[in-house]
Amino acid sequence: MKQQFTIQAITNCTIEFEGTIEYSIDNGHTWSVLKRLSLPAGHEAQFRNAQCKSCGCFCIRGTFNAYGCLSTLAPYGSKVFSGLFRDTGIINAGKLVLDFEELWESCYDKMFKGCVRLTTAPELPATKLADYCYEDMFNGCISLDVAPELPAATLAEGCYSYMFSGCIFLMTAPELPATTLVNRCYYSMFSDCTSLAKAPELPATALAKSCYSAMFHGCTSLETAPELPATTLAICCYQNMFYCCRSLTKAPELPATALASSCYDSMFAGCTSLRKAPELPATTLAYGCYQHMFNSCTNLTSSPSVLPATTLAQYCYAFMFSNCSSLITEPELPATTLVEGCYSCMFYGCRSIKDWIKKSRQ
Repeated sequence: MKQQFTIQAITNCTIEFEGTIEYSIDNGHTWSVLKRLSLPAGHEAQFRNAQCKSCGCFCIRGTFNAYGCLSTLAPYGSKVFSGLFRDTGIINAGKLVLDFEELWESCYDKMFKGCVRLTTAPELPATKLADYCYEDMFNGCISLDVAPELPAATLAEGCYSYMFSGCIFLMTAPELPATTLVNRCYYSMFSDCTSLAKAPELPATALAKSCYSAMFHGCTSLETAPELPATTLAICCYQNMFYCCRSLTKAPELPATALASSCYDSMFAGCTSLRKAPELPATTLAYGCYQHMFNSCTNLTSSPSVLPATTLAQYCYAFMFSNCSSLITEPELPATTLVEGCYSCMFYGCRSIKDWIKKSRQ
C-alpha cells in the first residue's frame, strides 16, 4: 500500500493551498476540506484529492519536511505538482516519492523553486520525460549540495532547463547519459552554480537548437570542461555555454567542420583564466557562428593558428576576440571575399594585435 503524502512540521506551520485539497491530522481516519490549518511543531498532516485550475501551490509559513507518494495527492497528468512547494520552508524531501514512471508536460516545473532551506532532494527515477517536465525544479535552492540522479536516456524539449540554476552550493553534477538531444534540453541547467567544479560527460554527437546554451553560465568554480565530441551542430547549441566560467583553464576540442547560426556565440566569453583557444577546423560557416566567442578572455594569449574557411557568413567573426587584452597571436584568415560584418570588431581591445583596426572596419 502506498504511503500517503504527508507534511511534517518542524516549526509551527500554517498551511493553505491554492486550489482545493483535503487533509487529515489523525493518520487518515477523518478527512476535511482545507481552508487554513495550524500545524504545531512535531505534528503531521496528510493530504489528498488536490485539485486546481492551473498550477497548485502550498502556502506554508514555517519549516517542514515532506514524504510519501505524490500519486496519493493527485493523479497522473495533474497540474498540482507544478510549483507545489515554491518559495516555502521545506527542508528535507528525500523521502518524498515521485512515483510516476512516465511524466507529462511541465509536471514538476518550479516544484521547489526558491526553497532556500531545501537540503535533500527526492529521487527522480522517471525514464520517460516530457517537455519542460523538470524546468526550474530546484532553481534558487541555495542549500542543496547534492543533485539527484537523472537516469533518462531519452530527453524532451526543455526538460532540464534551469533545473539547478542558482544552486550555489551544488558541487557535483549528476551524470547525463543521453546521446539524443532535443531543443533546449539542458538550457541554463547549472547556470550560476558557483561551487560546481566539475561538469558531467556530454556524449552526444548530434546536437539540437540551444541544447547546451548557457548550461554552465556563471559557474565560476568550474575548472574542467567536458569533452564535446559533436560534429553535427544546431542553432545556438553552445551559445553562452561557459560564459564567465572564470576558473576554466582549458577549452575542449571542437571538431565540427560545418557550423550553425550562433552556434559558438559567447561560448567562452569572460573566461578570464583561459590562455589558449582550441583549433577551429570548420570550413562551412553560418551567421554569427563565432561572434563574441572569446570576448573578454583577458588572459588569452594564443588564438587558433588558422580559421580555414574561405567563404564567410554575416558577422561570423564579429567581436570574436574583442577585449582579449593579452592576445599576442592572430589566426590566418585566408578568405578573400568579405560579407557584411564578418570581421566587425574581431580584435577590438587587443592591444598586442596591430592590424585589428583594418579588419574591424570591413
